[in-house]
Amino acid sequence: MTRHWRTALVALGAALVGGFGLAAPAAADVSVTPTAAIKGDGAELAFQVPEDRPGTYTTKVEVVAPVDAPIAEMYPLSTNDWAPTTTTRKLDQPVELIHGSETDEVIASVIWTRAEGVTPTGQPAQLRVALGPMPQTDKVTFTIVQTYSDGAVVRWGDPASGKPGPVVSLLDEQPTNGAAGGGAPATPAAPGGGEAPYLVLGAGLLLSVGVEAWLIVRASRRRAVTL
Repeated sequence: MTRHWRTALVALGAALVGGFGLAAPAAADVSVTPTAAIKGDGAELAFQVPEDRPGTYTTKVEVVAPVDAPIAEMYPLSTNDWAPTTTTRKLDQPVELIHGSETDEVIASVIWTRAEGVTPTGQPAQLRVALGPMPQTDKVTFTIVQTYSDGAVVRWGDPASGKPGPVVSLLDEQPTNGAAGGGAPATPAAPGGGEAPYLVLGAGLLLSVGVEAWLIVRASRRRAVTL
């Protein structure tokens, strides 16, 4: 019970701190932050998509959810200058939703399209999703389909492209300072330097934080009761 409440509170704090800025990665690859999440918990992921084709710019980004490890719920969060849509797919076996019921239809991908009339800045796109419960596997890999204004398409995470896709490691539980084996806790790092799986930016910061923290706490209560 205590571990689940601690996870929720740390996530809320990171969302408030992380809203003030993101650190850009050194490599010009698609990246995701945090790079780790807790199995069975909700999470928020921020995908950073670089602009690496001089003379053109990104017009559309599709984040494709892992097929072999279905995630029941996946929602795009508001991002300035980008309009999100979603696609869905049917499953052979249902998966559990964040509030305990089941579904056999999940989000297959989230597609962001650059708004018309927006002047590209040349900076990487920062696109965020709230999702969960995270599957009971060691990691999940996302495919990113990036479309440029000249029509070129780059598939990050597609073996044929040779470009790595973003990977999120999944942990059994939130490590603590008192965990066996000693050493510093390996808590998932938030994009702004905090420790948590949630980050909300922009005008919707407070509302998103409230909703996502509530989802985490609610899911944590349900798991604690069944223990």
